[in-house]
Amino acid sequence: MPATNPTPAERLRLRLLSALSGTRRSMTTAQLRDHVHEHFGEPVVIEAVYRNLTVLERRGDVQRCDGPGRDAYWTTAGATGRPGRSRRA
Repeated sequence: MPATNPTPAERLRLRLLSALSGTRRSMTTAQLRDHVHEHFGEPVVIEAVYRNLTVLERRGDVQRCDGPGRDAYWTTAGATGRPGRSRRA
């Protein structure tokens, strides 16, 4: 069976997980958008980043953390990134 290429949405999710796995700190949605653009050369709108982060959250791969202000902070599941605290659903 030939290998299948990931869909654009799944590729974005993999890149978001890669970004979060490469740091000990939590990252905002905007920081993750910028990371994908800078490291993978793919411009992406923040709404797509947020939507795919919520998919990863439902899968149990990432968690949203409380942080200062209105920004959403994200870490890999089980991580204790700063500045936010893990939110419990």
